[in-house]
Amino acid sequence: MVLNSNNKRFDILLKILNKENYDDIIKEGDTPSIRGFIYETIVIICIILKQLIPNYEYISDTRVSHDLIFKNINSVKELLNKSLCQGYNESDISIKIKGKGWTPFSIKYKKDKGKSQLSECQKYMESYCKQTNDNYSLGYVVKDKEILKWTDSQRDEAVVINKVKEDNHLFDEKDVKGAFIKVQDILSDLEFKDDNDLIDCIDKTYLNRSRKHLIIKFNQALARHQFTKNIESFIHCLHHKPRSGKTITMLLMSQLLLNKGYDRILILTSVPDTIKSFISELDKYYEFSDIVYKTQANFMDVNEDFRGIVFCSVQYIKSNYTDKKDKLSLFDCIILDEGHFHSSNKNTLDKIINSCGDNIMKIFASGTSDKTIGFYNIPRKCVYEWSVEDECIMKNLMTNV
Repeated sequence: MVLNSNNKRFDILLKILNKENYDDIIKEGDTPSIRGFIYETIVIICIILKQLIPNYEYISDTRVSHDLIFKNINSVKELLNKSLCQGYNESDISIKIKGKGWTPFSIKYKKDKGKSQLSECQKYMESYCKQTNDNYSLGYVVKDKEILKWTDSQRDEAVVINKVKEDNHLFDEKDVKGAFIKVQDILSDLEFKDDNDLIDCIDKTYLNRSRKHLIIKFNQALARHQFTKNIESFIHCLHHKPRSGKTITMLLMSQLLLNKGYDRILILTSVPDTIKSFISELDKYYEFSDIVYKTQANFMDVNEDFRGIVFCSVQYIKSNYTDKKDKLSLFDCIILDEGHFHSSNKNTLDKIINSCGDNIMKIFASGTSDKTIGFYNIPRKCVYEWSVEDECIMKNLMTNV
């Protein structure tokens, strides 16, 4: 199929949805100009689905000019139901980013540096911000960002490109291709009946929503893989160094168990403040949006109808223990965070773990797990390690790529 000015942006969305290859879609443009508009549309779709800018708050296609007032779009239909060929706007799309204000983006698909039109955007944005007392940043998506070099750093174009780089909003085709693949995966997971339902689904999921997509780190993916491989065992230890993202890893393991038929997971911590961290991560990412959870304030309300995660402190369970003992038997899995604190002892074993039953999944997590591994006699194959040395090796590998 040859794409031309008669097509709409929505046609590109359907091609992405139908798993057409990125390069094939670009090549369907019958002129360089049309290919540029196809690229622009793909970029806008990647932005909408939070694959280039994960934390935007609002989107606008308001023309950036004098007397600027941004109008938020209320539906992606406003962007996608337009002709493929759009023009007469210094900004191809503008997004509002928390802490950075409005960010006009220029999108160009040229082999040379060309002109970004960001100098005009900057002029209008500085005037706008004087009136609103807000911040602004600039964004630029090109074919190849390596060619954006100037001998005269004071040229208007060089000045705005440097601002784009400082704002960390410079992308090129390599970034877009990576985002494109993720967008295809996201769209394939959406459930909808027809084109209108698809638009509604995207609107409800992404517009005016603060959630973003989770980028899983290597050590987190490795631990999940190891856990999956040994999931028939009933005792495991997540032995990852401090500040390596254990909270996310524990939630990924919990999600895996819930997807495999586990009903209720109890996550216990010896450091009560970490409960807030768990809840913050659950509320932050789209990938966790289906997980239902309760905190210890509602522990006594848990019954056989509840399916999800309950967060409690070890101290809470041990306080007035007899009132809570029977509830522990409702759980299929118990995860003990910071297991080196007050969890590797006979009191915890008798009062909490044994009260949950013999066939309960037990997962211990700590940055210093040697005592826990020995006390609970955890098999080495079920100990998932990530050390300072592992992190250094990974950083060196990434540096040399």
